[in-house]
Amino acid sequence: METKHFHYSASTIRTVHLTALLGLLLGPVLGSALILAWLSGDGQGLDALIRSADGSLDAEILLLMVAVVLMALIGLANRQVRLELNDFEFKVHIPRFTGLGLMGLTTGSHRIPLASIRELRLQPEKAQKNLAQSLQRSRLEVVTDNRRYRFQPYNFLLDGGPDHRIGLGAALSKQGDRLEALLNEAPLVNSLSQSTGQATQTGEPDIAPGPLANQYNLLKHRGMVVQLFLLTVAGLYGAADLMLLVEYKVLGELPLWPFVSTGLLTAALCSRLGRGAPMAERLGVAVLVTLAATAATYPGLQRFTLVTSQPVTTTYQVAQAGVFRHPSYPQLDLRGNSIPEFWATLPVGSDHRFTIYPSTFGFRLVDLTPLYAQSRAFYGNQAIPDGHAD
Repeated sequence: METKHFHYSASTIRTVHLTALLGLLLGPVLGSALILAWLSGDGQGLDALIRSADGSLDAEILLLMVAVVLMALIGLANRQVRLELNDFEFKVHIPRFTGLGLMGLTTGSHRIPLASIRELRLQPEKAQKNLAQSLQRSRLEVVTDNRRYRFQPYNFLLDGGPDHRIGLGAALSKQGDRLEALLNEAPLVNSLSQSTGQATQTGEPDIAPGPLANQYNLLKHRGMVVQLFLLTVAGLYGAADLMLLVEYKVLGELPLWPFVSTGLLTAALCSRLGRGAPMAERLGVAVLVTLAATAATYPGLQRFTLVTSQPVTTTYQVAQAGVFRHPSYPQLDLRGNSIPEFWATLPVGSDHRFTIYPSTFGFRLVDLTPLYAQSRAFYGNQAIPDGHAD
């Protein structure tokens, strides 16, 4: 028999379909950024989203870069997972830092003689409502003379073979009678059955030894699923809109009651949605959703002001480096931006026009886009070496 090699995928959904889903989720955010860059007309709209006034990358962009690096490291770790099957043995190489051991799955390096395999036991997870979750949580036990090895049977792809995983439409459908058929047709299960000459036995899922095996499955509780959806929406909106509003500054005191009201309403909603779930999970998810919703209120107030208010253009005067004053509006203090070289170029008493959006919540929102464009141009010219400027 030709040696077969298998590689691991964290998803039971085909890569093309998963990429399309991510595109649908991230497309509106990226599209908004590109539209804002196009509407700016000065060629700096997109640059303004990712850089602060002194030309350095914004903290949100740095956090996003860290998240991307972590995801890349996890993906790299998963690429180190390898299975090999030949006429004599079944070789397993699953690094421990992949985290699969937390789910009670086999990790480490093992050489399993085929002659020592006594049983191939499939454990379909029929408690899940959709097919993708059922496939993800199903297990294959390889029982030998002295131990058991546990794998995710549907997550291993045959090198050089077709992608056997399901599409997005099937992933969201109910499992029906297809679960066991799909598991038996998976390349790893089928190859092991042929090599050992043993038919797979189907049994009920037992309790895995991993530290996460006994945790409550939030996806089995409809109210908890709704809360997880709200957590995702609030988190994505807050992060995305906060990035888009980086060129605006709040003048005056933000009212406290919108934040308190949002927190109380969200907590009450989560308390009702979480009925029937264990107290630890119910409380933990409710706290996360409440914090995310309360935090998203900050960019939400600003966005509401931009959409509903009539902008007013007014003239401020430079009072000192980074400080602008107006007789009828609150003082504009921008010294925290740490761009002293740029502030030094603005003479005391010089006039600067700003667009201000008065809010029905009692504060004002000032558009600093023109000023920040000047600061970026200033530092950009400073970065050009002598003799290279046009």
